[in-house]
Amino acid sequence: MNKITNQIKYFSKLSAVFILSLLKIYGIGILSTIITLILGFYILSNSLGSSLGHSGAYLFIVAAVTVKPVSGSIFLLLMIAAPFVIGVFSTKYAMANIISRLVKDHSETLLIPAIDKILSKFRSGQPAVVRTSADYALMKIKLMNEFKNSSENKILKRILSYGLKKLSFDELDLKNGNANFYDIIKTKLIEKLHELAEPSAMIFYIYIGLQWLSLGLMYFLKV
Repeated sequence: MNKITNQIKYFSKLSAVFILSLLKIYGIGILSTIITLILGFYILSNSLGSSLGHSGAYLFIVAAVTVKPVSGSIFLLLMIAAPFVIGVFSTKYAMANIISRLVKDHSETLLIPAIDKILSKFRSGQPAVVRTSADYALMKIKLMNEFKNSSENKILKRILSYGLKKLSFDELDLKNGNANFYDIIKTKLIEKLHELAEPSAMIFYIYIGLQWLSLGLMYFLKV
């Protein structure tokens, strides 16, 4: 009973880590985008004059790109890409954080036993031998469903499914006729999770820096 209670507490803590990490990147991204968007349109409006500054969105964008073809285009592309970039990198950063915690805290006690349990159950109903990329593609879909529908904790299932999704056929060595597909999957999945357990928001912050750089280009350059 204590073991189950401790696991519930631990996964609740992981949920909190995921949410806080997600909100951190979302918050920074949205705040930066809103501020640069307002300042950017202000700079463009001054460059275009008061008449076009209050025109429709389409005419404003066309005029902005015409007057400042380089800096204006860069700025607008960065603004259009903002929702996608913020969404992708916030999720990636949050997942890396909880994978890092799980790998460091309970790799032997929670992670590996869960993988063994799910693969063992799946293997009993899937005697087919995997040798080609087509075989693996089909098996991967079935494995994903097995992970998602297992009785493991929701967060643990999400982490394992996320890691499996990142595995590609090129990472598997199935040329050896004596190779066991399930042993290879287990080894590569654990390696992939260790690889993913490196939270870094460097690329995201580079994108934020580009937002502010685009403002400088529009303000100081005429191109």
